[in-house]
Amino acid sequence: MMDQAKRLRELIHQKAVHDPSQPEPKTTMNARVIAIASGKGGVGKSNFSINLAIQMRKLNKRVVIIDADFGLANVEILLGVAPKYTVADVLNGTTDMESALTVGPLGCMFLSGGSGMAALTDLTDNQILRLTDGFFMLDDLADFIIIDTRAGLSNAVTNFIRAAADTIVVTTPDPTAIADAYALIKSIKTTMPDTGVLKLVVNCSVNDAEANDVYEKLNGVSARFLGIKLVLLGCIPFDSYLVRAVRMQKPVSLQYPFSESANRYTEICAKLLQMETGKKNNIQNFVLKLIGRFSA
Repeated sequence: MMDQAKRLRELIHQKAVHDPSQPEPKTTMNARVIAIASGKGGVGKSNFSINLAIQMRKLNKRVVIIDADFGLANVEILLGVAPKYTVADVLNGTTDMESALTVGPLGCMFLSGGSGMAALTDLTDNQILRLTDGFFMLDDLADFIIIDTRAGLSNAVTNFIRAAADTIVVTTPDPTAIADAYALIKSIKTTMPDTGVLKLVVNCSVNDAEANDVYEKLNGVSARFLGIKLVLLGCIPFDSYLVRAVRMQKPVSLQYPFSESANRYTEICAKLLQMETGKKNNIQNFVLKLIGRFSA
């Protein structure tokens, strides 16, 4: 049976023959792809994705958020912005990826998942080509692509994590959130045995000591039983300004830039940008991983 990556390359080549304006396949993605994941809902994962993106924009980085929380539209709700298109429109050929992007606060762009991304595991050749073309466009438009994954455990979540260069796991000090975060880390290890280092953010902590305790617990069991090392990227304390901003559908990093939570987002962003980037992907292989076809 023909290798799927080879098949995708041939499809792209055939399309380029009929349309010389199509770009030549790139060897690697220039944009750094970061997957944001959590073991359960309600831990502030989408809010973290948005505020991380806003902090990057403050540093003049080009950022695109992909809302991969199928059908729930968390990013657009938190931003108070109604998108005209979703990824479903890209897949069915209604529009291209660039036109499907919605511009949010501070020029931060996002792609709504709508209900279309639930079908990523069962795409036609033409849809795969449209998705690949779309990521060619995104790679030219963005320095960072932040994937806000679905909360919990699913094949879709591990597909996004497998495709990304970096993964950030968000949890809270709540015992169920910690347990679910460990279940997610275990699932990542099971599906990706070569997983090395994962980044951790502790949200809604009372203080730094509590956040460090969460990190020590998770890192201890992950290292001992899974062979995975966690790096504490930072913690975000419970902050009434953050609660207010969410209710106003505004990023706290913009609405209350001098709040404690906004300051922590600034620190986390700076620390992340100083870290070595993770693996780089050929765009075709990236798309194949994204849709769950791992033979690439």
